[in-house]
Amino acid sequence: MTGRARSETQLDAVKEIDPGEETARRVRGSPRRRTVDDSPSWGMALGVSGVLKILVLAALFSWIYHEHYFRLYVMWKNPDWSHGFVIPLFVLYLVNLRRRELVTGDHPGSVWGLVLVLFSLAVFVLGIRFRIGYPQSLSMVAVIAGVVLALRGWRTLKLTLFPIGFLLLAIPPPDRLYRSITQPLQQGAATIASLILEMFPGAEIEQKGINIAYFMRSGEEGSFTVAGACSGMRSLMAFVALGLATAYFTPRPTWHRVAMAVLVVPVALFCNVLRVIITGGFQMYKYGDLASGTPHTVLGLLMFAMGFGIYLGILWILDHLYVEDRGNRAAGST
Repeated sequence: MTGRARSETQLDAVKEIDPGEETARRVRGSPRRRTVDDSPSWGMALGVSGVLKILVLAALFSWIYHEHYFRLYVMWKNPDWSHGFVIPLFVLYLVNLRRRELVTGDHPGSVWGLVLVLFSLAVFVLGIRFRIGYPQSLSMVAVIAGVVLALRGWRTLKLTLFPIGFLLLAIPPPDRLYRSITQPLQQGAATIASLILEMFPGAEIEQKGINIAYFMRSGEEGSFTVAGACSGMRSLMAFVALGLATAYFTPRPTWHRVAMAVLVVPVALFCNVLRVIITGGFQMYKYGDLASGTPHTVLGLLMFAMGFGIYLGILWILDHLYVEDRGNRAAGST
């Protein structure tokens, strides 16, 4: 028997034995072997020239937008936007998850990237000319997308589009737009909470804007305000970031991800309103010490965990909307 024939015979024998060994391994509960990531590291893929290009581009980008770095730093010190410090790091993590696809294959650049960069810089200059800050900040994200498209092409842009777009969550909108979002959120949470609290035993509720006054049959009375921390931009942005990240990390059809993105805001509003109701109930029934300080913070974390649980429940429902009829499939295959 030749060496080649002997190798083929041994390979066939391995193929015949492997299923049994795999079954035995699963019965024994032995851990699976980890998949070895044989893709080149960032340093190997980029090389010295690639690293230098990135450093030069980063330096040029920082020179153009250095004032906005300080502006964003000041805004991120606001508790409503403190998540801005974490988002760039999270974006780098998302990009690293795609390292294998980004460092392998062909990634030819596109001239449309240069067009996008020039257009974004034009928006930046016009924003300075007319003293409009928000478009200037948005142009930062557009320039990053344009540079990626110009140097690495459409395939790389597609792979990094979600991480790049995620940076938008770190850019605070103009004050007028900010108030137009937060005030209706607080007002809506106060209105719904008042309707629910009115159903509590022995309670009479009177709402004035975001202030809720209560009068109990026992003679207890008081009021509380629906704070922005309970129903405003801070909690909304946290839930939006959680929902979008959950949709991104779970491999599933595109329409599932779109559904998750659409349902982010309703889930956030539900959890926020529930937090207001629980806080109001504590105050109405003489447990005001649970409505502030550390217990109030813990309640916020519990609502955040509840939101995550709701997202997982939605994912489970989406996974079970279509149930394969195995009996019909088996009958059709005979």
